[in-house]
Amino acid sequence: MLIKARQQRQGGRPVLPWHSFVLVLGRVPGGKKQRQSVYDGMVLDIHNDPNRQHDFFFMFSSRVEAPSTLRPYKTHLPQPASCGDSYRVLPLRIHSESSSMKLNDALHRDNNNADLLRLIAACAVIWGHAYALVPGSTTTEPIGQLLGFDYSGSLAVEFFFFLSGILVTNSWINNSSPLNFILARFFRVFPAVLVSAAACVLLLGPMLTTLPLNSYFSNSTVFTAIFRHPYVEYSLPGVFEHSNNPLTNGSIWTIRYELIMYAMLLAAGLCGVFRHKLFATVVLISILAISMFFPEEVEMIGLMNVNIGGRLPAFFAFGALLALYKDQASINIRIVSGLILFAWICRHGSAFQFVFYPAFLITALWLMTTEPIKALRLPGDFSYGVYVFGWPIQQVMAAVFPNFGVHANQVVTIAASLALASISWFVIEKPCIRYGRQLGRYFAAHSSREANAEATLVTVRRPSE
Repeated sequence: MLIKARQQRQGGRPVLPWHSFVLVLGRVPGGKKQRQSVYDGMVLDIHNDPNRQHDFFFMFSSRVEAPSTLRPYKTHLPQPASCGDSYRVLPLRIHSESSSMKLNDALHRDNNNADLLRLIAACAVIWGHAYALVPGSTTTEPIGQLLGFDYSGSLAVEFFFFLSGILVTNSWINNSSPLNFILARFFRVFPAVLVSAAACVLLLGPMLTTLPLNSYFSNSTVFTAIFRHPYVEYSLPGVFEHSNNPLTNGSIWTIRYELIMYAMLLAAGLCGVFRHKLFATVVLISILAISMFFPEEVEMIGLMNVNIGGRLPAFFAFGALLALYKDQASINIRIVSGLILFAWICRHGSAFQFVFYPAFLITALWLMTTEPIKALRLPGDFSYGVYVFGWPIQQVMAAVFPNFGVHANQVVTIAASLALASISWFVIEKPCIRYGRQLGRYFAAHSSREANAEATLVTVRRPSE
């Protein structure tokens, strides 16, 4: 059976986007000429099924407030004038351009499952760190062995920066309020990492330190530095001294890099960079190229080129670039397949890693918009809690259970981190995020009242002048 729909045009431009269809199943009486209907700007071609029991046709309505059964677009369809008999609406899970979706549509919460992809990435960080933290481990991290230039932990961090570049830039484009931007970032980043630092300093440290407790707590300068800069990796006195890595929390160093990216994005926004799309494009491509090919230049902004640090701005800039073109950027299996094919072609060449990263990132972005992934909806965003609590838990497992192998350490650490991250989300992170939004609305309302009062005062004074 062939089903097709063509668009009515006004002024040479399509009235509606091709990707906004739902499928209606019903009977259409009359001859072939009557099997055309104009509905909400769409001209429909209707074709019978072989058994002539139903006619399948596309319809679209711009009236929102849909039944929640329609996915991915919520659309309400009143009784169509051309359909004399009863009909029912079925969710049509195909889009134009081979299941294509614009990034702008994919960013709607109902159209993606970013929480699950972030959680998988946070668990991948724990998975990758186990090979370095477990005592006596001779096993090589498999992804690092396969690629030769990267491994699971750093790939996860690069995905974090890429996705953060998309979401945070999109947030600024949608609402360019500096105060809201700062409040949102502050109440998302700092509460959990401060609680993690407090738990390490006040609970984990006293239990595991080799020093007497009075000597441990006499290191006030160390504790002050930790709480002043909770986003910098740190060691506690006498804790994990004989471990493969003495850091009490060694994964949080990337938070500092992310905060710098937020600050640079805010600065660019305040300077009006994003008001000029071409100029913003040049800036982002320049950051991407410099960070990717000359990672040591990250020292110009006060960061260090350690591990993958020098390249992290490139991944953030790549995400920001996609957010800038969210109305044009498509996400579909054809693009993903093409990028994977490019990476496969270059797999034995020096350009492989530079082709691999776009393929990896866009594939992950596409995966979180697919129906099977969206069906695995989580009750919260547990990824950040897993990230900030994962390393200390992993160190404890390595110190207390030195006979655990790599995989036992991974499984136990991920399970414990998920449990702690769930508590953190519902008790700390979610309430703090909500409080940050309330503060933003309060300050916005206060500013609005002040502006109205000033306008009223000016109006009252004018007659006397």
